[in-house]
Amino acid sequence: MASASTAQSETNKWWVAAAILSGQLTTSFGMFAVVVALPKIMTSFGADVNAIQWVMTGYLISRAVPMPALGWMAGLVGRRNLYIFGLLGATSCNALCGLSWSMESLIFFRVMQGALGAPAMGIGIVLLYEAFPARQRGLAMGLVLLIGSLGPTIGPTLGGYLVQEISWRAIFFLALPSGITSLVLTFAIIPRDTPQAGKTIDVPGLTTMTVFLVALLLAITQGQREGWGSSYILTLFAIAIVFFVLFLAIERVVPHPVVHLRLYRNFSFVAASIVVFLYNAGFVGTNFLVALMLQVVFNFTPLQAGLVLAPGAIVMGWIGLFAGRLSDRIDPRIPVLIGLACFALDMYFFSSLTLLSGVGLVTLLVITQRGAFGLIQSPLNNALMRTLPSEDRNMGSGLHGVHRGVAAAFGVALCSLLLEKRLAVHGVLLGQHHDRFALPVEQSLDAFGRFLQQAGEVPQQVAVQSMAALGQVYTNHIRMAAYADCFLLLAIAFILALVPAYLTRDRIRPARQAAPPVAVSSDARQTDP
Repeated sequence: MASASTAQSETNKWWVAAAILSGQLTTSFGMFAVVVALPKIMTSFGADVNAIQWVMTGYLISRAVPMPALGWMAGLVGRRNLYIFGLLGATSCNALCGLSWSMESLIFFRVMQGALGAPAMGIGIVLLYEAFPARQRGLAMGLVLLIGSLGPTIGPTLGGYLVQEISWRAIFFLALPSGITSLVLTFAIIPRDTPQAGKTIDVPGLTTMTVFLVALLLAITQGQREGWGSSYILTLFAIAIVFFVLFLAIERVVPHPVVHLRLYRNFSFVAASIVVFLYNAGFVGTNFLVALMLQVVFNFTPLQAGLVLAPGAIVMGWIGLFAGRLSDRIDPRIPVLIGLACFALDMYFFSSLTLLSGVGLVTLLVITQRGAFGLIQSPLNNALMRTLPSEDRNMGSGLHGVHRGVAAAFGVALCSLLLEKRLAVHGVLLGQHHDRFALPVEQSLDAFGRFLQQAGEVPQQVAVQSMAALGQVYTNHIRMAAYADCFLLLAIAFILALVPAYLTRDRIRPARQAAPPVAVSSDARQTDP
């Protein structure tokens, strides 16, 4: 009997994995595939940059807002029902985005896609985590990252082909097969769970939390464009602060709060959350900077830049799977600390790039960056879940999603602001040290002029073209120096993250070796050893 029960459990966990991972693939496509379609969408609807950015910003904000309430919602309707509702909504909104008739309708459906997809992401991870025995939960988190890496790998590549050969609308139907597969398997495999009795709706908490998160994320994502000192951005920050204070006050007194603030009295959870914030802000900020640098400084085409970035996404997925499995056998802090150190070192080497650096070196640094992320992500997810009792994992997973969402917005905003400031500083410094009439500059202009004359250029245009060429060289040097400063700052952020990562030691322990299997009930198999 024990052998039969164990075999059934072993088979069941892989069916649950198939159900949840196909849903994770659906949400991953929703995040990454649309990026390559933005120029075509602008042309199709006659939209400007301010309108098109809401296709991405609206999705990211709406995805983050429901995350803190996932634990409360799961208690209200049950985890299985919440996951099905979220996945059905996200899959349907994907199709509706492809059928949108105006810019306004597309933005609306993208906002709904993010809001409805949040439960599919957060609750799906918890369902997968608890379907595996404690000794294999790192493997489960590694599988999430492996499937998630297909989004940035396949999404822009296949999506770019569909946009070019068919229509931008086709990319929104890319996720339908995996979404439908996940829904069918979930209905068939995952058992119903009972909602918690007496659960009431915390309307004041839900309202104040929503206003706080929307105001904060709007301020962070629009601060660079509107101006950080503008009345609009300052008002958003003021609203966020006021409603955050109100939210904290309400959650302390209501009987069934949206967020249990006691989770933040768990030192290991707080320490892991700090690491999550720092490395997600750094990772997303790095991706932003690298994508810009490849096209602006090294003059790569979008396709060439994509080919440089694609191998890193593949490596990230496989290393994430390996690191997750490793975290089942050793202290999860070890791969996390190694990954943070590798990321910091990689950022230092990024800061050392020059205009003469080859594409092979840049590709290697990108692969190292994504590999370091894989070393961090899976073990840290495993470690963070271990810090929480089973009844708090739904809410902990939701808060984990909020930390990641706010960190992503903060990382891009900080890196874009820093890049702008350092460009200005290095422009002034270069102007101070290179006079137009200094001898080295004159020699450079003469050399450019001789080269252009030998190439057959019209003599009257040689002086103008020489100045333009020299100006472009100076501009690229300024840009390269500014990017180097940004990468050094990111290296420092990852070094700082080593401290809270190490301090999770009080609660995070390697999983104990499982005892010989015995016949147990399905409920007992879900508990930690």
